[in-house]
Amino acid sequence: TMYAFRAFKAKVFSMRARVPLHPMVTRAAAVSVVGVGVSMCTKLAISEGSSGDNFSVNTLMGIGMESKAEGWFSSFGSSARKLKLDHITDWRDNKAIEHPLLRRESPLCSNFANREEYVLLPPPGQNIHRRDQDSVWICRAGPRKDIYFDPKKTKAAIVTCGGLCPGLNTVIQGIVRTLQFTYGVEEIYGIPLGYSGIYSREWHKLTASDVRDIHRNGGSCLGSSRGGWDLERIMDSLQSKGINQLYVIGGDGTHRGAQKLHEEARARGMNMIVAGVPKTIDNDIPFLDHSFGFRTSVGEAIRAIESAYTEANGAPNCIGLVKVMGRQAGFIAMQASIASRCVNCCLIPEMNIDKDKFLLYLKDRLEKKHNAVIVVAEGAGSTLCSAKDSLGFDKSGNPILPDVGIWLKGEISKFMKKEGFEYNLKYIDPTYMIRSVPASADDQLLCTLLANHAVHGAMNGFSGFTVGQLNHKFVLVPISEVTKKSRKVNTKSRMFCRLLLNTGQPDFTPDGKQ
Repeated sequence: TMYAFRAFKAKVFSMRARVPLHPMVTRAAAVSVVGVGVSMCTKLAISEGSSGDNFSVNTLMGIGMESKAEGWFSSFGSSARKLKLDHITDWRDNKAIEHPLLRRESPLCSNFANREEYVLLPPPGQNIHRRDQDSVWICRAGPRKDIYFDPKKTKAAIVTCGGLCPGLNTVIQGIVRTLQFTYGVEEIYGIPLGYSGIYSREWHKLTASDVRDIHRNGGSCLGSSRGGWDLERIMDSLQSKGINQLYVIGGDGTHRGAQKLHEEARARGMNMIVAGVPKTIDNDIPFLDHSFGFRTSVGEAIRAIESAYTEANGAPNCIGLVKVMGRQAGFIAMQASIASRCVNCCLIPEMNIDKDKFLLYLKDRLEKKHNAVIVVAEGAGSTLCSAKDSLGFDKSGNPILPDVGIWLKGEISKFMKKEGFEYNLKYIDPTYMIRSVPASADDQLLCTLLANHAVHGAMNGFSGFTVGQLNHKFVLVPISEVTKKSRKVNTKSRMFCRLLLNTGQPDFTPDGKQ
């Protein structure tokens, strides 16, 4: 690969050729263009003073990169930051115990991980122009030969918090089955209705037979809720019941609470760890490839989009308008729009959208094609709606915006009436439908593996971690890292470029804010 890479560089600089400009560069839409050379990504830039349909190849490799490229793969990650996990032995004198699988006559698992096995982010095949990008080593998930809780004396509890998500029941089932069948834990409890249920509700003892079929259903068999946070009451209840392992399934707010529980357990010297499983169909958890339930939700969103497409083609000048979930990140809207192949415009929170530009484009589309399919993420109102459209302000002083789907429907109506243009509009809101269905086969597998690795991490003695998939490897990430900020759609990425090419929509950025 390196020899081919050098040959490519030599050819580029010996030719000093003037090559045709990639057609995407000339598009009105803000499309990110990244050229690919051999096995590495090479960003192409237009030289100063170039004009017309040609430009000179000006790669970053030509600016003192020859020597830097040497040993690139061998040195990558040598200065990376390592994300350290807290361990029960940091504040307790727990002794290591041999993993139960090693005591069986025919061990089912001989491929154990060790405490110093890590996964690198970003991977070594990343764009060479990002070689100075911060990289981190993240702990590899999996069973270890030593565990730090005696299964016969271990009490575990599971709680689900926040909104519903496809796969919740599968995660619960996976945790129970792994604890019981792999480790032999006999006392497993389900906590009803979120954090408040820890101190205000009767817990349910769970066995593998109790959760045998729950993966077939949507929702959470334990129930879920927001709020109810009371650190002292929660910790007092967990301590009085002698809980050793608390499994928390929830989003970023729930994980912030889990981090506080972990810190308080450590401060009290409790023989208890806290393990998280991240839950958000918005797919906005940093570090991880994707969160469970996301792909199921995209599939359900596509069904709504296809219905809108059918409606849009069934009447003259008809608009199919679909609102999907995505309060701060537009991953569902973006990926469902690309996969459906029938969306003409997709609006997400990460875009800076000029409402008037959008409405003019919509009218032009109807005049030429007589139909349009629009997908809008619920958080797109942050740029679409103005302050005068707000419904007041919340306790933090932020404007409370109206339902963006209904608001956009009204704005389209006012604009078309003003223009004297006859049209039809069919509005579809599948918000709660896409999150309450059972998980797809792909998510069922992901949820099962997340549950397995959460239990392995807990029995290994790690605490204050959440589990996920990174570069197709399962990892244990400190909760403090995943709650720092949410992941958003990168509007300079290739995936966003694919979105614009699939929909054919122009750039809606307000003038002067390019």
